[in-house]
Amino acid sequence: MAQGTVQVTHTGTSRWRRRTGEYASLAAALEAAADGDVLTVAPGTYRENLVVQRAVTLRGPEGAQGSVRIAPADGVPLTVRASAVIQDLHVEGQDAAAPAVLVEDGTPELLGLRVVARSASGIEVRGGARPTVRRCTVDNPAGVGIAVLDGGGGVFEECEVVAAGQAGVAVRSGAHPRLERCRVHHA
Repeated sequence: MAQGTVQVTHTGTSRWRRRTGEYASLAAALEAAADGDVLTVAPGTYRENLVVQRAVTLRGPEGAQGSVRIAPADGVPLTVRASAVIQDLHVEGQDAAAPAVLVEDGTPELLGLRVVARSASGIEVRGGARPTVRRCTVDNPAGVGIAVLDGGGGVFEECEVVAAGQAGVAVRSGAHPRLERCRVHHA
């Protein structure tokens, strides 16, 4: 369960649509949000497996990078299936059979994420997904740092794989990522 709250700012063209709501869990906030909404997550540890299926902005509080931890006991902590913006979160994955961050669809933007895992992969991109990943750090001494598979793509800019128990970056099965100014250590 969450230690904090999630504030959802509903945006829209109608002045009746613009309002703010607070939710006790990220899952409840994601369920209530619509495309274009902004979810601001209060500092704390959230033990939830998140699935982002709408084009929302999910971010930690400004100026407090790393204060929001997504850390479920097992499974994929963060799955993105939409053209969302995910910003300034700390994601912890503990499942050796699953990635810590899984991007399956859309053209999301992942900005300033810190992924600390003992997972199959730190960040995994599959299929038709084409994310833009900027200034993200992956520390996964048990598995692959960044994996792009099954025709996936995307742009990785100024990302760093601090440690990887296997390959720092793995590209397989027709995948075609573009890496710019990225660094890989201890792979």
